[in-house]
Amino acid sequence: MSTQEMDGVRSFGASNSFVEDLPQPVEGNMQEDTPESVRNSVIEPRVGMEFDSLQQVIEFYKHYAYSKGFATMTRNSRKKKGFSETSYVNLKCNREGKYSSSVDDPSKKRSTIKNACEAGIKASMDITDKKWRILSFIEDHNHELSPSKSRHFAAFRHISTDTRRRLLINDNAGVRINSSIKASVVEAGGYENMTYNQRDVRNFLEKERRLKCKEGDGQALHDYFVRMQAKNSNFYHALDLDDELRVRNVFWVDARSRAAYESFNDVITFDTTYLTNKYDMPFAPFIGINHHGESIILGCGLLSSEDTDSFVWVFRQWLQSMCDIAPKAIITDQCQAMRRAIEIVFPETVHRWCIWHITMKLPVKLAGLEAYQDIKHYLLKAVHDSMTVEEFEEKWNHTITLHHLEENEWLAKLYEERERWVPAFLNSNFFAGMSSTQRSESTNAFFDGYVHSSTTLKVFVEQFEKAMRNKVEKEILSDFECFKGKLECSSSSPMEKQFQEAYTHEIFKRVRLEFAGRQGCIVNELVRGSDEVKYKIEDEACPGKLFEVRFNSSECLVGCVCRMFEFRGILCRHALFVLSQQRVTILPDRYILDRWRKNIKRKHTYVSTCTDDVQHNPVLERYEKLHRLAVGVLEIGAESVENFNVVEKLLIDLKDNFSRSCGKQPSSQRKNSVGAAPDVVRTEVVRSPTVVKRKGRPRMKRLKSSMEEAVSKPKKKRNNAVARNLAHSTSTTGVGGSAYGDCSTSNMVSIVNVDVNLVKNNKTQQRKGTQDRSMDRFEWKTSTRCL
Repeated sequence: MSTQEMDGVRSFGASNSFVEDLPQPVEGNMQEDTPESVRNSVIEPRVGMEFDSLQQVIEFYKHYAYSKGFATMTRNSRKKKGFSETSYVNLKCNREGKYSSSVDDPSKKRSTIKNACEAGIKASMDITDKKWRILSFIEDHNHELSPSKSRHFAAFRHISTDTRRRLLINDNAGVRINSSIKASVVEAGGYENMTYNQRDVRNFLEKERRLKCKEGDGQALHDYFVRMQAKNSNFYHALDLDDELRVRNVFWVDARSRAAYESFNDVITFDTTYLTNKYDMPFAPFIGINHHGESIILGCGLLSSEDTDSFVWVFRQWLQSMCDIAPKAIITDQCQAMRRAIEIVFPETVHRWCIWHITMKLPVKLAGLEAYQDIKHYLLKAVHDSMTVEEFEEKWNHTITLHHLEENEWLAKLYEERERWVPAFLNSNFFAGMSSTQRSESTNAFFDGYVHSSTTLKVFVEQFEKAMRNKVEKEILSDFECFKGKLECSSSSPMEKQFQEAYTHEIFKRVRLEFAGRQGCIVNELVRGSDEVKYKIEDEACPGKLFEVRFNSSECLVGCVCRMFEFRGILCRHALFVLSQQRVTILPDRYILDRWRKNIKRKHTYVSTCTDDVQHNPVLERYEKLHRLAVGVLEIGAESVENFNVVEKLLIDLKDNFSRSCGKQPSSQRKNSVGAAPDVVRTEVVRSPTVVKRKGRPRMKRLKSSMEEAVSKPKKKRNNAVARNLAHSTSTTGVGGSAYGDCSTSNMVSIVNVDVNLVKNNKTQQRKGTQDRSMDRFEWKTSTRCL
């Protein structure tokens, strides 16, 4: 090994933490492989390489492993007879060996990283000169490598001494763990630059322990959107302003969400139940489902009112941002204004009402009836247990007739609109297993801790950005879990093996349950035709029911009356049972959906989330670089008294030398040197919405419908704020649709030099009734280019 190479190895090995010497991620680089320059900068292990210590050998191989995309482990080591020092070490890829478990149930076994990989190095120490030399090197791995995922391996994660100190201080001060982690992410410049994750921090601290508001909100929101689009031209935003340039409705979606919609545009949910800000503008997220079955945000709106006009506006903005590709299906609450807007903007989309909203109204609408409990039981049974339209019709009508409910207007109206909410009418369409707006609800809950009822619009959008980055990181971690290992099958079926190889972990778990459920299926009746076989299957999980399954042998087509595959995108146990009976071993591709696959390279995974660095300052950048260098010196100085004395003297001398050579900077020149931002010259001013004045105590985050308020009325007086947040709103204001005009040049000019004031009460806007508002409405929108 050359002197230069040896020096490089030694300097690396002498570092306290090899992670500090690793190539740092390139900002915005979302590709699977590291840049060529980084790969070329790493020295390949070679037989005969020399090192001064065992620690240098270990750190050198870790550095190499990080650059290639795998983790290392010490397979074994030993000492020579008569010596106290380790003289031999065997370092391997951490996927070496085979997995064994004492657990018999496959569904309870954890995923394994073991893959019998033989890659690694062996090294030994020469007794004569105390040098370590590499004896052998196996380079080839029997599994995929991914340098971009290296940071997730436990071997490469660490919490520095400085970070631990600050985390402990925060914990003692009562700061929540989540808040400490968010601050660390901002300081590091994003999750991609973190050397530890939330689990590491929680394990270190063991406990759990937030938003300034300011005025001038409308213009600040507009400026924020302009900055975000300057960073990425595919960031889309639109502001709906009234004739006084006050914010009425807001919509925005980032580039990553727009790219994700290309892969997951089959079903979305849309809900407006969350009070996010001091203006009481409901938060309206567009939620989709990704390949892990997790919720993804595909756009967001803030609405001044829940009328047809506002819904049409936000739907059109969202559709335009998604290159005019409408979703195949959408789930909303039972809102007539929303229904009219969907018919206008998404005429070909299958629209489903949230079944939870409807069934929650039963106590209010039917509680006064004598046989209420029986009526409720049989109506819900008709809704949830009916597999066919005919079965539903029979059970529903029987209950109505039996209890003399023919004159009940609410039930009659529900029955007229049954095709919008009853599963028997809708489960032939793909909804990713959803029949309610639960995804939107869980997304609303996700933003708890980021926003509160006094949050301004601009601050909310900033916190939303942080929450989005959190969600993106969770998806990346789910991808990593699928990459590093695989789950075991519940059977020896080749079909199950197909799903194991193709699907993400979370989806395969659902598939595995269906394969395991085949054991409870038996054939009740079998009818054979020329090409088609019809089975009637009994399922011990559903006693008293028969599931009709048809199998076409010529085309290998299978269909079950339960329609799980059509509704969830997963074959049911009844269909899998019949396929096994028919000796099918390899499933056609039509039953393995691309949307659940783990090995497809989707466009959105290459797009990073935008971050707003309005405080970007070269002085701050220089400070951060010097701080990182200083921390390493301070850590060395704190290790011992001797080190401390040396480092202390060096720092004192350094400070004295700089003071003498440079002199002190006048305070007038220093006071704004850090954190100062230049004044923004504004040519357009957007006014904020006003706070809605309310009598009595301010409302909590969640909007309540009149039905839910009636349900929660006085059994006992509840003063728990959490209880008041459980409501699920259905309140709307029905207003007819109107035309919309784009922002003209004259309108834009009129914006100049208008003072920033708070907007009119949105209740005032609603009192306009059904007036056509097309003349006092224009839009501020950007980035309509398709991805």
